[in-house]
Amino acid sequence: FNGGPDQIKRILNHDDNGTTLPSNYDDLLFFTEDGGIRAGIHARNAAGAYLTILESDVYENETTGLSFSPDGKAMYIAYQNDGLLFEIRREDGLPFYGNSLNVAYHATA
Repeated sequence: FNGGPDQIKRILNHDDNGTTLPSNYDDLLFFTEDGGIRAGIHARNAAGAYLTILESDVYENETTGLSFSPDGKAMYIAYQNDGLLFEIRREDGLPFYGNSLNVAYHATA
């Protein structure tokens, strides 16, 4: 990374009622990147795999305001210098937790 993680959010493997989900659902640790060429939202799963959730070639300044809707189906982020706020949803309508995220994995070495 060019900058350091700015915000960190974690989605645990629990459903809306606090019930533990099956073990094949990953706990994910989401974080924002402070700008530069990797500005966006990234995550690590329980195995330590690094995931890119969102990157932008257009908005290169600090991503901030990372938050999720109560059902985990909407992610909210902002690009600070541009004053833009985005609501992001998965095309399949599923929440952002679990092992079915269709994202780019990177080497963790």
